[in-house]
Amino acid sequence: MGRLIETVGNYAEIPYYMAQANISVYCVEELCYAFCQNTFLLDRGLLDVGLVKWLESECGLKNLARPLYELVSKNGSPSAFVGMILEYAHYGSEKKRKETEELLRLGADMDASTRRKNFADYLVENGRYAQAVTEYEKVLEEMPSMNHVMRSELFHNKGVALCRLFSFQEAAEAFQMACQENPENGEAAVSFLAALRMSLSEGDYLAFIAEHQEWYESSLEVEKRMGMVQKEYENSDACRELTELLEKRDTVYYTTVSEKLAQMQKKYREMVAQP
Repeated sequence: MGRLIETVGNYAEIPYYMAQANISVYCVEELCYAFCQNTFLLDRGLLDVGLVKWLESECGLKNLARPLYELVSKNGSPSAFVGMILEYAHYGSEKKRKETEELLRLGADMDASTRRKNFADYLVENGRYAQAVTEYEKVLEEMPSMNHVMRSELFHNKGVALCRLFSFQEAAEAFQMACQENPENGEAAVSFLAALRMSLSEGDYLAFIAEHQEWYESSLEVEKRMGMVQKEYENSDACRELTELLEKRDTVYYTTVSEKLAQMQKKYREMVAQP
């Protein structure tokens, strides 16, 4: 059973149509849910007197409407507008409310594609990699083909998310597309080879580099970085702890095997010795 939510105000007879998300809402809780689920689509169009009137007349939230009217009249920030509604409705946790306000503050004055990209980047930073890949793909579908620099960045970031999912072959394809969109994106070239190195056997990877001399310089950078990562790991506490565990495992393993063999030998000798 889901968690019960105490509602605030009335359930409207006439819904409010939220153009940015293309949905209609019937109460302040549904409005808050729409804010949190579609933050990357919201812009300054939120500062709508019609929305405030709907909250006042249809939802009966006069105390909420008064400060919202003032905020709209002063052309205040969309993040403050949404934050005021979320807090009044006690919607979600304080952390979730602050997160929604921050995302809106960062993207309210940007175009829709940039807002969606920033949202995807935010998902990567917070470990939601599969969802981020989906968002990057949506932005790429909308992004004009001539905007090569932005498309290159989108493909690169999509590749990063795929790497975090250990989908190295798909990541290599994304990084390669980033290189094709913008040949000057040197980081995409290094990332492409790194993902390729992780997805291929060592022999196949070396054969690829031998056949494609244009990637030689980038391959040296890949080896340099991997060497640094390897050295850093070898000097880490995690590596030392793992080594100790493996040594203990081996000791326990061989001791147990020796004991089992001794028992089997004893039983065998006893069986043979029987008349």
